[in-house]
Amino acid sequence: MPARRLLLPLLLLSMSLQAADWQYLTVPGDTLIGIGRQYLRNPGDWPRVQAENRVDIPEHLPVNTHLRIPVALLKVTPAPATVTAVQGNVRVRTGSGDLRPLRTGDQLQGGESVLTGPRSSAHYRFADGTSLTQQASSKLAFGRLAAYGKTGMVATEVSLDSGRLEASAARQLAPAGGFRVRTPVAVAGLRGTDFRINVAEDGKRMSSEVTTGEVAVTAQGKTVRVAAGEGSFTEAGKPPSPARALLPAPDLSGMPTRVTRLPLGLAWPTQPDAAAWRVRLARDTAFTAVLLDDVVTRPAVDWGETLADGVYTLRVRAIDETGMEGLDAEHSLTLDAHPLPPLALAPVLGEHLDGSRVRFRWSTAAGARGYVLQIAPTPEFTHGLIERRLGPVVEHEEDLGEGEWHWRLASLDETGQAHAFSAHRAFVVIPRASAPAAPTDLKMDMRVHPIAVSWQGQAPRYRVVVAPAGDFFRPMLVQESDGPRTFLPGLPPGQYQLRVIALGPDGAASPPSAGLAFQVIPVLPFWPAFILVPAL
Repeated sequence: MPARRLLLPLLLLSMSLQAADWQYLTVPGDTLIGIGRQYLRNPGDWPRVQAENRVDIPEHLPVNTHLRIPVALLKVTPAPATVTAVQGNVRVRTGSGDLRPLRTGDQLQGGESVLTGPRSSAHYRFADGTSLTQQASSKLAFGRLAAYGKTGMVATEVSLDSGRLEASAARQLAPAGGFRVRTPVAVAGLRGTDFRINVAEDGKRMSSEVTTGEVAVTAQGKTVRVAAGEGSFTEAGKPPSPARALLPAPDLSGMPTRVTRLPLGLAWPTQPDAAAWRVRLARDTAFTAVLLDDVVTRPAVDWGETLADGVYTLRVRAIDETGMEGLDAEHSLTLDAHPLPPLALAPVLGEHLDGSRVRFRWSTAAGARGYVLQIAPTPEFTHGLIERRLGPVVEHEEDLGEGEWHWRLASLDETGQAHAFSAHRAFVVIPRASAPAAPTDLKMDMRVHPIAVSWQGQAPRYRVVVAPAGDFFRPMLVQESDGPRTFLPGLPPGQYQLRVIALGPDGAASPPSAGLAFQVIPVLPFWPAFILVPAL
C-alpha cells in the first residue's frame, strides 16, 4: 500500500513534466545547433535539448525523430490581436492612459481595456485564427498575447469584467497553446471551441454556453467540463454548476425572406421553458459587426431603426429562467423598403370634405422618383380602385363621389418600381350644400391667460388649427370647440398662423377661415410666461 500511494504522485509529476515539453519532428538536414537558432530563446541552450533527448551526434539527427524541447526554453514573441470590426461607441485604454475610440485595424499588444457602449460591439482576430466578438455594454481586458516562436503555439488570456463575448477558438496546440478567459468568479479554458460567456454587471455571476467543442470552467478549486449544447453558471464564492442542456434553437421557418416595409417587424413561435429571447441582426453571416441586439420577453421584435436596403442575417436564441442562452437559429432576409412611402398630409384621418374636388397633399420622400396614389371606397383597395402614377410632385386633385374614401401612397424608385404603401387614411366627401359657412372676424385677446381666441359663426362646432407661418398643412396644434371661442396653450417662440373651420351637424367641414397671423416672442424671466403679438 505505501508503494502504491507513492507511485501515483510520481506518475502525475512525470505526466506534468512531459506535458511541459514541446514535440519537434526532425526533417532532413536538421542539427541541434540549427534547431536552437530557430526555436530556442537562447540558441546556446541546445546542449540541454541534447541531454534531454540523449542525442549522441548533435550534427546529425535521424529524420522523423521526435525531440522533446522544454517549453521554458522556447522563444516567446508578441502575438497581437487585430481589431477587424467596430460597431457603435467602442473605446480603448492602454494601461492607465486615456480612453480613445477603438478603430478597425488597431493592433492590441496586451494590457489594453476595451469598453463597448449600448448597441455597440467589437470583433477581434488573434494570431492563431481565433475570432472573438465583444458584445454591447461590456468591459474586456487583454492580458497575455504570446506566440512560441514558429511552433504554432499561441497563448491568449483575456479578462471579461462584465458583459458578454462570443468566440470561435481555433484548435490550440499543446502543450503551451491555449485560450483562457478570466472573469471575477471563474476561469474558462478551451481548445478549439465555439462558446459564449456572460458576466453580470456586478461581476457576481457568470454563465458559459458552448455550441461546439468543450470548455473547462474552474472556480473554487472545482472544474466542470461543458460540452457542445450545454451550459453552466457560476456564482461568486461557489463552484460551477453542473452542465445542463441549452434550450433548442427557435423555429424561424415561417419568417419572410424579403421585407418591403419599415419598421422591421418579425415574429416566431413561442417555446417551452423560454423566459425571453435574444434577437440580433448583422450584415454578415459571421456577425463581426452586430447592428441590433435586443432581449424581448415575447417571440417578436419591432425595430424602428432606419436600415439600409440589403441582405441581413438574423440570429434568435431562447433564454431560460436562469438567464442561460440557448442555441442559435439563423435566418437570412433581404430588406427592400426604400424609398420609403411619403408622409400623407391631407386629407387627414376622419376629415369631412365639402364638394367632390379633393386635394391630396404629401411630403417628399428621400430617394423617390415619383409616387403612386391609390384611392378606393374600401380599406382593402380591391374594388373601385383609382390609381395614379405621378411624377416627383407633392399634391394631386381628384373628383370623387359622395361617401367614404380611403387613400394611401407609395414611392417609385429609379426603375419605376413601387415600394411599400403608407398606412391608409379614411375621409368623407359630402355635398357642398350641407357644409356650414367659414368663420369670420377672428380676434385674439391677450389680456387673459391663456390667450383667448374668438370668431363669428353659426356652426355647432369648430376646429381650430395652429400651424407655422406659411405652412398650414403641417399643423402644430388642432383642437375643437363647441362655441365660437377657445383658449390657446403655450407655444414655443416663433411665427404662426391660426385658422378656424366650422363643422356641421353631420361633420361637414367649411372652408378654412382667413388666417390670423401672430408671433410668440421669447421673454425675460420676470415677464409673463409668454406674450403673443399679432404679426404686422
